[in-house]
Amino acid sequence: MSISCVVCNYAITEPLCASCVINEVKVWMYDQTIKTKVLIIINKKLRTILRRVESLDYVISPFEEKYDSILKCIKCKNGVYLMCFYCVSNQASQIVKSNLKNKMLIENFEESFNTSLYGYESDSKLYDVESIPNM
Repeated sequence: MSISCVVCNYAITEPLCASCVINEVKVWMYDQTIKTKVLIIINKKLRTILRRVESLDYVISPFEEKYDSILKCIKCKNGVYLMCFYCVSNQASQIVKSNLKNKMLIENFEESFNTSLYGYESDSKLYDVESIPNM
């Protein structure tokens, strides 16, 4: 029974699923003035991260009965996969910031999502955002 993130190996303590995290990033993006071409590139990369996360197993909660042992997202009530909130947020942040050219937008994003919390590096090349093509 594992409740550790497959990327950073830390315990998964924030019961917020990858889909909800990425949806919050998308809400922020659509409130900004960003070129459509850039939005398309960012969205494709965010969808790739989401597909990768959804290919993982669910987090099993040690506190629940066996028949309902999958940890649920506090926002949407779906299962939480074995990648923590911080790693999903960090990867989404890297994608957004690497595709934006406007420094004010990048600063706004960093303030909105407090990206300084996600300063640790992952050893996992499987989830390396640089490997996601622009298409």
